[in-house]
Amino acid sequence: MYKWFYLFSVLLLISACDDGDVLQVQLDFDKELSLCQIQTADDGSNITSSFLFYDTRTDPFESLTLLIPRTTTTEAMFNPEESGATQNVAIDGNSKQFHYRSYNGDPNDLICAVIPPAGISVTQNYASTSGTAQFVSLFEDDDDDGIPTALEFDGDTDGDGIPNYKDYDDDGDNVPTINEKPDPNNDGDLADAQDSDGDSIPDYLDQDDDGDGTLTINEDENGNGNLFDDIATGSSSARFLDENFSNSYAVQTTNPNQFKRIVTITITLFNIDISVLSADSLELGTYETIITF
Repeated sequence: MYKWFYLFSVLLLISACDDGDVLQVQLDFDKELSLCQIQTADDGSNITSSFLFYDTRTDPFESLTLLIPRTTTTEAMFNPEESGATQNVAIDGNSKQFHYRSYNGDPNDLICAVIPPAGISVTQNYASTSGTAQFVSLFEDDDDDGIPTALEFDGDTDGDGIPNYKDYDDDGDNVPTINEKPDPNNDGDLADAQDSDGDSIPDYLDQDDDGDGTLTINEDENGNGNLFDDIATGSSSARFLDENFSNSYAVQTTNPNQFKRIVTITITLFNIDISVLSADSLELGTYETIITF
């Protein structure tokens, strides 16, 4: 999730010169953007909440920053309904700003600071009063079950309405898929997936892992949702992996499903024009956030 910072600042309107296609600076940034949320106040003391995307470098000390208002529309880019969702924001030099700045020290502790560190200040500031910032949000859902999403994108093995790539327990036996060793050597090849009863159905897709005729989910003797701690007297294995013990118990605990969504926002600037830089397009970089469901 994104990390929030709060500060009050006065928005500055800075006119930019239009010298045509100009590139007097080398924008050697890593394009891995950071984000903070700030509270800004204009000259009339009107308070607004904004998102500030930024990229910094330390040799020399420079930054690229993009400020946009925090609205219902802009918030949507962090959790889009569809992968590939796009929105454009017009830069106006007021509530929507793009800046290229240089400093006399490391700017990382300055940009989002509530109390700016002593001794670090902006030595040069260039701003564009026009242009467009385009945000493209792509996402990938991952249930962290040890199986690449691409290998389980289709299908719903347990019929619970949750596709396997979002289901942390693909077969619905109350044993998380990752704990059923779908890829023991983590090489991305599921051919060696654990198959305890040798029925050619890997455990992570088998609702009766030991083939004893009792569904795995019903071998939770103490009903706590952890089937690994249910070991019958005289056995060294959990009941659901020991074919010699087939007692059936009522299900008392069903583990909730969870998955994460990795959202990558790519930001491109169009028709940016400041005195040291004029470009038809400029890839500012990408920002990544993770949402847990």
